[in-house]
Amino acid sequence: MSRPLIAVTCSTFYGKPWGEYSNNQRLDYVPQEYIASVEMAGGLPLCLPLVEDPETIGAIMERVDGLILTGGPDINPQFYDQEPRPNLGEIDYELDLLELETARMAVDTGRPVLGICRGIQLLAAAFGGELIQDIPTETENTLNHDQKASKAVMTHKVFIDRSSLLHEIVGQEEIWVNSKHHQAVGTLPQGFAAAAHSSDGLIEAMENPNYPFLLGLQWHPEGTSGVDEPSLRIFQALVEACR
Repeated sequence: MSRPLIAVTCSTFYGKPWGEYSNNQRLDYVPQEYIASVEMAGGLPLCLPLVEDPETIGAIMERVDGLILTGGPDINPQFYDQEPRPNLGEIDYELDLLELETARMAVDTGRPVLGICRGIQLLAAAFGGELIQDIPTETENTLNHDQKASKAVMTHKVFIDRSSLLHEIVGQEEIWVNSKHHQAVGTLPQGFAAAAHSSDGLIEAMENPNYPFLLGLQWHPEGTSGVDEPSLRIFQALVEACR
């Protein structure tokens, strides 16, 4: 059986210079758990670097079968028509531009897309939704969604809509998930539906039922896919959709 090629978006940081008279080097990277999860699910992972030329992005997307939008920094609120609030975190404007363009290209060409943590927020911004910039200061009576724990540790439940694709994938109405975010989807984009909520009412997953596979998750299934069946099933469903 063929193994589909799945692009996994990189984050970036600036490391030490190559030499005494060099500028700091920009390093594009992907946490290894994403790569391992795609492999375990039967796919071929391809790290998508931070490139600026839309033609380069388009050429890469033509060659891949699907896309994972990974976790990372906050999204510049101008991309969802808000001004920055006091507790907005660090943003990466160039990364925002790349991922917005990549997400739209993937959807326009019918490729399956999985957005994880920042990825669900990026999908919301890309298609007309809005974000909660800081959960603790903009909402009341919420859980702690920014747990101080390993990515391998489950910290709260999410409750899944029985009619959703996500429910079809995991086969359960509630699951435990890990959690490391201070932002969330506040307003769904047109055509999207909430697929899961936490007990405090925040959107934990969204999907577009008019699209074969367009799913965003607020948690990190790549951190638990080696030990948790629902987490692995999410990546297996992406790989199967890419076939």
